[in-house]
Amino acid sequence: MMADREKKKKRAYLDDFEKDLNGNYRYRGAHYRYAGEIPRGKALARLWALCGGGAALTVAAGVLPGATARAPLYLELPYMAALVLALYAVVVLVRATRGGDPMRAYIHEQTVQKLPSLCVASAVLCGVAAAGQGVALLANEGQLLGTHGVFILFEIAACAAFAAAAGMVKKMSWNREE
Repeated sequence: MMADREKKKKRAYLDDFEKDLNGNYRYRGAHYRYAGEIPRGKALARLWALCGGGAALTVAAGVLPGATARAPLYLELPYMAALVLALYAVVVLVRATRGGDPMRAYIHEQTVQKLPSLCVASAVLCGVAAAGQGVALLANEGQLLGTHGVFILFEIAACAAFAAAAGMVKKMSWNREE
């Protein structure tokens, strides 16, 4: 009984679709129109640079030769979680970009409203992974120069990029149109 209510709640946006005379479904729900000071295209380009750059840095940190080889769990787990969330943030950004202007309300909820928390989580996990690499270096008396240091720099830069992206998305204003 409870599962049915949750399922209906998750798919409530389907109520906004109606069949027309030809049997095709048309969206009749609310829309969100971008109302920021910066033009939408410019805002999306900046967001892509920050979010996409953060994801690229996260991927690049993991493919550095030897940076994560035989790494302890306190480094691997946050890095892998950061990688997954970073890539998911890019997927959400793709959907937000493709959503257009005006954007359907359910797409706005699934993308624009979700993206700040994804970016913050990615930033935190990138920071934790960088700290984990630092602890691993200290524990093994490794040198900061080399791939381990580059890993830390990439993760810190990714952390900053995702934090900036989260702040930017939060500042973007949208007007709801019924």
